[in-house]
Amino acid sequence: MSHRVYVYNVSTPSEAQDTDRMMLEWGYEMPLLLQPLLVDGGFVAGNNYNNHTEPDNAGLYYNAQPGIENLKRFYDFLEKQEMLITNKEAFVEAKNNLFTYLDKLKLPYFHLDAWDVFNMDDTPHAEQAEVWLANIAHNNEIIKKAMENDDISLLNDSDLMDVSPGFASFAELLNYENYQYGWGHIWQPFEEEPEVEIYEENGLWGLKDKDGKVLLHPQFDEFYGFGPEDLAVVSQGGKFGYVHKSGRIAIPLVWEDAYDFEYGTTSAIVKRNGQFGLIDPNGNTVVPAQYEALESLDYSGLFTAKKDGKWGVVDQSGSTVIDFEYDEAFENGHGFYHTAVKGRKNKKIFNDHFVYIGEFPLSAVESIGEGLLLVKPHKNANHSTLYKKDGTICASGFEKINRQASFPNMLVLRKGKKYGALGLRQESLLLPYEFDALIDMNAYIDSRPSNLVLAQKDGQKGVFDGDPDRPTWLFPLEDYQSILWLYENAFALKRNGLWCIAYSPENRLGGFEFDLVVRKAPVNGFAYAFKGPDVFVADESGVSMADKTLVLQDAEDIDYNYYFDANVRNRLLTYAEAAIADDGEADEHTSAEDLYDLALDACDAGDYEKAIQYDTIAAEKGYAPSMNNLAHMYYSVEGYLDDDKAFFWYEKGAEAGNAYAMNGLGICYQNGVGTAPDMEKALYWLGKAADNGLALAHTNMGSLYYEGHLVPQDIDKALWHYQQAEQLGSPQNGWLGYLHDLKGEYEKAFGYYQKDYAEGSDVGAYNLGICFSQGLGTSKDVAAAITYFHAALDREYLHAHIELARIYRNEDDFTDESLARHHIAEAEKAGLEIPDDLHS
Repeated sequence: MSHRVYVYNVSTPSEAQDTDRMMLEWGYEMPLLLQPLLVDGGFVAGNNYNNHTEPDNAGLYYNAQPGIENLKRFYDFLEKQEMLITNKEAFVEAKNNLFTYLDKLKLPYFHLDAWDVFNMDDTPHAEQAEVWLANIAHNNEIIKKAMENDDISLLNDSDLMDVSPGFASFAELLNYENYQYGWGHIWQPFEEEPEVEIYEENGLWGLKDKDGKVLLHPQFDEFYGFGPEDLAVVSQGGKFGYVHKSGRIAIPLVWEDAYDFEYGTTSAIVKRNGQFGLIDPNGNTVVPAQYEALESLDYSGLFTAKKDGKWGVVDQSGSTVIDFEYDEAFENGHGFYHTAVKGRKNKKIFNDHFVYIGEFPLSAVESIGEGLLLVKPHKNANHSTLYKKDGTICASGFEKINRQASFPNMLVLRKGKKYGALGLRQESLLLPYEFDALIDMNAYIDSRPSNLVLAQKDGQKGVFDGDPDRPTWLFPLEDYQSILWLYENAFALKRNGLWCIAYSPENRLGGFEFDLVVRKAPVNGFAYAFKGPDVFVADESGVSMADKTLVLQDAEDIDYNYYFDANVRNRLLTYAEAAIADDGEADEHTSAEDLYDLALDACDAGDYEKAIQYDTIAAEKGYAPSMNNLAHMYYSVEGYLDDDKAFFWYEKGAEAGNAYAMNGLGICYQNGVGTAPDMEKALYWLGKAADNGLALAHTNMGSLYYEGHLVPQDIDKALWHYQQAEQLGSPQNGWLGYLHDLKGEYEKAFGYYQKDYAEGSDVGAYNLGICFSQGLGTSKDVAAAITYFHAALDREYLHAHIELARIYRNEDDFTDESLARHHIAEAEKAGLEIPDDLHS
């Protein structure tokens, strides 16, 4: 059974409410395409629903509205990318469905509940939730960088965490048909029962309730759909007004034109005497009809308006936001506003505080956040400039922003060959332009992206925290060779070739004594430290010798692969293998082939724990047969079933060239084991295994093409694959006979049925009985048919009772009604359906 992940829209963390709505139910993962929803205010608290197993009750919560806005930006970004989307029409449909769905979600939080997946691991749920929180934040940082740079290549699949391994690229994941561009992840769209029906009669339109009762008799020339406030625009005799779903005319038809109430606003545009104004849902005038043109600017209640031949911006109360002195209408630039200038390519740019910035090419302007606008180099400027919220210059003369660094409160700027750091909240430089490099440490504090930057200057290194409230140096510049962030406020420092772990220059966990320190998943410690062959683990209490069993688990765990490179994994496995050496059976010098043999012996003895241990070590040494054996045990051995590990090792074995692993990987894609079902990939890997001479793969492909459930049925292809398996020494005689039978090649079918029967097949005996009773592929011989049908019964193929009953009732020389009734009774006793021709 697939382990599920759930996402809800909820009103109160850790407290279920009747208004909560389940949005998503998915296997094993939070789908990447919807992760942009989980971008703001992430924290861990008790689940709303899976809360019955304290203390294993921990889920993730995020602010919903910023997430919805972020996902919309993400989909708008994807839509703009050339050659990315293979089915643009389907993408637009999915995008519109998602946006409409999300606009109906009114509760303040998204709640991610992975209780079912967390149960697969002994690690406390709260600790696993923290890892998920960090990984989702990591993915959203990558997505954010891609959007900010308008560069889809930055959305590199290999950089993302906990994403289905069944895809070779983000583009492949995005265009996977079953995902429906993200819409397929939604558990159940809003299926609101229609409350009313707009209907036509004699060219006029009226309104009925869901039971067919007439609420408004046909009288309107036009009747538009219902929107927010349950109001619909109607027209009659050239006049427009609004009808409520209850059937009452909510706003009289007195307007020359009228527009829908938009989501996010409480006003609608109406027209009278050739002028436009705004009304509220009760029909009250909010802004008199005084504008020559009026258009919605965004979903926050802003409108671009034309008055006395000039354009400006007003809010939904009619207050002027930008004065009426511009020749063209305003447009929303996502974080700023702009209007065209007649005769010039540049636009007049206003920030989101409606402060005028200047005239610039639209392509050069970018919202940075916190109200700041960036103007990039363009025809009249060879440098970049940042503008504050008040419209004054914040920073100028720099060449570019370092897009590889992404901080909540900082921008890394390059000027000449030096780097400085600007605080967004402070609107000023926190670090001057004097550093050789300022590198994002990708650090998370309290499960949130931090402002920790690795500073390098004149051969020295330090760590600066650009916190919006208390910017400070955590590690002032010194002669460190390297500094790594480990966990929360813990760092690894390297000096004179050796490492130490420290919270500050004064607070160190020991001296510079380790030859390597690496991060690990923050479960049972947050870092591994190596000293020769020994491995130590660092946690809040200090540094201690690492438990070999836990080390082996970490080295094997595919969820944490991104923490360790091949060298680190080998050192961890070498350390953990000492447990095997203690048994006197194998040590780190044991060859992969010998480990494989030891694993086979253990497997034959039913000691799967040992078999997995030996095969894991051999697989980590790169031995493909052990990779396949591991996958097979995780796929099929009761008590050790693990879909994700089965898929992982089949994939590793397939990539290493093992034909059995290729076949297993194809079966995983076929059945959705450890990955999303994907028939194209299933056929690819089964085909590769078949090309490598694996008869089993040909048999599996033959079965696929015969069944026709997952690919179109093709009897010829099915038969060809079974024939290839036969040539490779693994004939499936029953299937070969049956497929020739279907094609009307009865003599060939008869020959294969004989072989199948000789191998002890119950169905083979039955099929020979059919051939002899009907004279298919051989001469008709009822006595022989009876012999084979009885052989089928001896082999417990009970359908033979039906055919024997037919013989004893219908064959002239063999009629025996008592025997016919006996076999019918036996068939009924076996639960078989009795054909009509045998009912007496």
